[in-house]
Amino acid sequence: MAAPSVEDVLIHVLPNFGIDSIKTEQKVILECLVSKKNCVAVLPTGFGKSLPFQLYLPVVREICENSSDWKVLVCCPLVALMQDQVEKLSHIANLSAAYKGSSSQIDDNIKDGLIDIIYASPETLVGDPEWRNCLKKLNIKVIVIDEFHTIAIWGQGEGGRKEAFRKWFGNIGELRSLFPEATVLALSATCTVNIRQKVMKILQLTDDTKEINMSPNKSNIKLVSSKIKNEIEMGMTWLVDALDEKKGDFPRTIIYCSSINDTSKLYKYITTELPSCTKYVEMFHSETPDSNKNMIIHALKDEGSAIRIILSTSALGMGFDVKMCNSVILFGPPNNLVDMLQEIGRVGRDGNPSVAIILYNGYHQQKLSPEVKAILRTKECRRKELMSNFLRNSDLHEMESKECGKHSCCDLCASRCSCNSCTLLPLEKLFLAEHVVEEGHDDSFSDSDTESYNLSEYDYFEDLDLGLLEIQDD
Repeated sequence: MAAPSVEDVLIHVLPNFGIDSIKTEQKVILECLVSKKNCVAVLPTGFGKSLPFQLYLPVVREICENSSDWKVLVCCPLVALMQDQVEKLSHIANLSAAYKGSSSQIDDNIKDGLIDIIYASPETLVGDPEWRNCLKKLNIKVIVIDEFHTIAIWGQGEGGRKEAFRKWFGNIGELRSLFPEATVLALSATCTVNIRQKVMKILQLTDDTKEINMSPNKSNIKLVSSKIKNEIEMGMTWLVDALDEKKGDFPRTIIYCSSINDTSKLYKYITTELPSCTKYVEMFHSETPDSNKNMIIHALKDEGSAIRIILSTSALGMGFDVKMCNSVILFGPPNNLVDMLQEIGRVGRDGNPSVAIILYNGYHQQKLSPEVKAILRTKECRRKELMSNFLRNSDLHEMESKECGKHSCCDLCASRCSCNSCTLLPLEKLFLAEHVVEEGHDDSFSDSDTESYNLSEYDYFEDLDLGLLEIQDD
């Protein structure tokens, strides 16, 4: 008797995950895994990239004999992301998931082969000899490299001038030698063409690897950018005034900062000015106590939570789903396009109109890559400038014809819109109601900025926080 097809099995597997169908791209990925074909998938934030490998074991157990001890190994960059996925999978019957470092008992369960989907950091999977030896004893059938763009961004130094931020990311390709028979699935929401080519080489993926690419453009997120004063107290006065006015009605907003220092200063400024509003504001970074992190993560999943503003570094990052959040502020944009797109994509995952406001001061702009500067500097369309780094020319032209020029595209397009029915999202209204362009400056980007500021206050490189202290590898 012939084995059932993936489609046949999905009919009764999907209800266990609370769904009745999957997207075409998700099905293609799942079929690649079942047929042992390597796959690289670049799919937008909120698309559901993780679902195919989570479905893999329940499906394959009904198709393949002797598959009861098969395991999926997930290489994941941040603990917060591991926690989020493991929690979601905890409700799935007959499927166990856990991440290394959550407890000593869980670690023992992983070593004993009691966990189906094993999450761990590159530092564990590649850099820890003890764990490498333990995992080699397990029947690993699929290796998932989640957020694979971090291999190039965090695992590579800058032209030999700077050490890699997390060097083991650059050695993830060694997993292929540890598990030579395992199928590889590499996932990302934001990846330039150059990064994809570099990562495929590091992972030793050949030309017959299945590639699935969808545009990372999220047309429901309007892009707005403005220069503000260097001093936080001057540049962010509008935020304090708006929170004081709206309180619990302030639109739920993530504010990403480029360093722990900026995060802490902005939190202190808001809570000092508005002590009665502290319940509406929280701070999340790598040095935040675990108890606070867990409280914040659960609150952000709760639509009824009192939290209106979450100040964060990228430690609250990739793959994390914040409920009912359609506003994000980048207080000092990241210095590379991938991180910028990741932070913008944290909002609007429900498909509703959303806004990303990119704020920068004289100090911030000195640390940016030429590509990021171009987005802030352009006089045409910020969406087009951003997406030109991620899309083929044909896809870029198609996007231009459908989106660019509309008031919902970006602030520059909105300024030229003549539809007479333009609308602003709540956070935009609050920002524009009180924001005053710096005296002596317009909102244009200037490389020859001569403002004075104290560089020692920022400790930029020392404070740069990309989740390093989130690693719980003892």
